[in-house]
Amino acid sequence: MFAVPIREANYKRKAHRVTLPMLVEVNGIPYRTRDWSIIGVGIEAFDTELKPDQLIPAQCVIPMPDASLSLKVELKFKNRRGNVAGFEFSNLSRPNKRVLRQYIEHAIEGKIGNVEDLVSVVTTPGVATPIEDAITLTELESEGLTRHFKAKSYVSLSVGVLFIALVVAVLFYNTVYRIHATGVVTGNIEKITANTQGVVKAIHVGANTFVDTGTPMFVIADPDVAISLKNVDRALHAVEEQIQAMKQQRASGNEVLLMTLKQKLYKKEFEYQNAQQLFYKRIISIKDYSFIENQYQQAVINYQRALEESKQDQSSVNQRIDVLEKEKSRLQSERDALAERQIQQNVSAPVGGRVFHVQRTVGSYVTPNDVMILIEKNSSPHVLLKLLSDDALKIRIGMDAKVFAPSTDTEYEAKVVAVGYASANSNATVTQEVSLNETLIRLEFINEDVRLPPNTRVKVWIKTF
Repeated sequence: MFAVPIREANYKRKAHRVTLPMLVEVNGIPYRTRDWSIIGVGIEAFDTELKPDQLIPAQCVIPMPDASLSLKVELKFKNRRGNVAGFEFSNLSRPNKRVLRQYIEHAIEGKIGNVEDLVSVVTTPGVATPIEDAITLTELESEGLTRHFKAKSYVSLSVGVLFIALVVAVLFYNTVYRIHATGVVTGNIEKITANTQGVVKAIHVGANTFVDTGTPMFVIADPDVAISLKNVDRALHAVEEQIQAMKQQRASGNEVLLMTLKQKLYKKEFEYQNAQQLFYKRIISIKDYSFIENQYQQAVINYQRALEESKQDQSSVNQRIDVLEKEKSRLQSERDALAERQIQQNVSAPVGGRVFHVQRTVGSYVTPNDVMILIEKNSSPHVLLKLLSDDALKIRIGMDAKVFAPSTDTEYEAKVVAVGYASANSNATVTQEVSLNETLIRLEFINEDVRLPPNTRVKVWIKTF
């Protein structure tokens, strides 16, 4: 049980009241107390009529565990408020006053059951102090005390000055020579793009799964590729058939006609030779000889003409075959490109690591540059942070830094390796670097074995001296 102070209107009381249990026995009748103090007591249901300032004998009973303590007191009636009669202790003895005060202190300290202390307070005799006058110090003792006081004052003042100097130094260090900022862990992410346009047909991996190099990741279905591949195969087959027909035509050509004309030429040549012999022997006339000679010359002319035309036809066929061969080469290249695109539709992991995030779902349409999956590589990341331009003026390459990751409750050593947005994006322009009020700082860990998840927020302290 604890002492509870009472808040009330200002009744000009001389001491704070408490509601600790206490009984007041008047004329052999015990009454409960409403509240009391070392000055007075309020008694509930007190029905005896008294005049103001009337004195009555009473006993204050303090209940204890397995015991009680009774104090003889004299009460002076002051007033009555409702069913509570207010009394003031009259000439309360010092032992009784000490008991009441000790009782309140024990209640505050939670030692209300400590009977021995209260009994010892009651039984302790009062000892008058022999010291009645103030102590007078000699001049020498006064000087000694003054020197001692000054020495202690100097020590206290020195300690205070050192403490203030330490506080100023710490504040100066934290605000001038040490830059604090929040950074982001990055640099260990591999982006896997769709490589082709189409609809996501299947995804073979999920977030937080580990993959090796070459592990199938996803499939992109592009119907245009299959249709284009069929059309190219059909056109390629038609061109090959044309080339084969042209080669057969070039091989056969006018062979039958040339053979016939050649045989006829041989025949006419033989007849011409016989006619020459017969003409020399005067067996045939010159007219017959001239006729046979004309037939022979006509056969030679016909054969030469057919041979020349055959050569011209062969040249035209060769030209046509060359055109078709070029067309075949173009279609073959187009088919190889389409086949490569078809192979790219089954995309595998270029590196091993943990799947950090899958950005697309099955059934969504993608373009070649759309990012499908992010893989956390097994490599040391770096830290990027932004500083105001005024703070960035203090930064130099090679400065030491401390990086604290709350996610792992670990501190790491790092160094400043680059300043500017180009350290993270090679496409950053000079205009971007100049026009912004903030500057990007890149840190790399001293220990290359550091592994932290991408996009982890970290606290960074950069030592600028």
